[in-house]
Amino acid sequence: MGKYLEGQRIYLRPYKKTDFAALDALLDDRGIQILTGSVYPISEKELEERIERCQKIDDQIWFVVIDKETDQIIGETGFLRIFMPWRTTDFSLEIWNKNFWGKGYGKEVAGLMFDYGFNFLNFHRMSIGVVEKNERAMRFWKSIGFKEEGRQIEGFFSEGVYSDFVMMAILENDYRANKPA
Repeated sequence: MGKYLEGQRIYLRPYKKTDFAALDALLDDRGIQILTGSVYPISEKELEERIERCQKIDDQIWFVVIDKETDQIIGETGFLRIFMPWRTTDFSLEIWNKNFWGKGYGKEVAGLMFDYGFNFLNFHRMSIGVVEKNERAMRFWKSIGFKEEGRQIEGFFSEGVYSDFVMMAILENDYRANKPA
């Protein structure tokens, strides 16, 4: 299974069963799991089932994010809860390998996914939910054009503290108006 979407430094491809070992190693970081809202540890069985689910495209489309230079998985991205009658989806993007944080990889992935979602799948709206205490994520989503729509007050609990769960979205028109030439 080759490169489905390709950027300058990364490419996206569907999950493969052979990705298990690499994903297991990347997802073994509890700190990253907390930032992404995970509460329970991920078992081998759950990881295998996750890979299996990601291979079935019905109301979701998932990709692993691969660094071109090392050909290694650094994260995942996808559309979930796709509802075509409304041309809407929820968007997910996670860079798990900390060596790739703060270097523009997330923006490169988002650019590929925006192009794919708005220009090929014909979405009108993409939404996300972000844990407010994850300040890095909040800055990132705002920087790529997502706008806050609402909050679930104290809707997230981790490490003894409640945090708001912030609902954000980007519309097709906003994407087109702010897309670099």
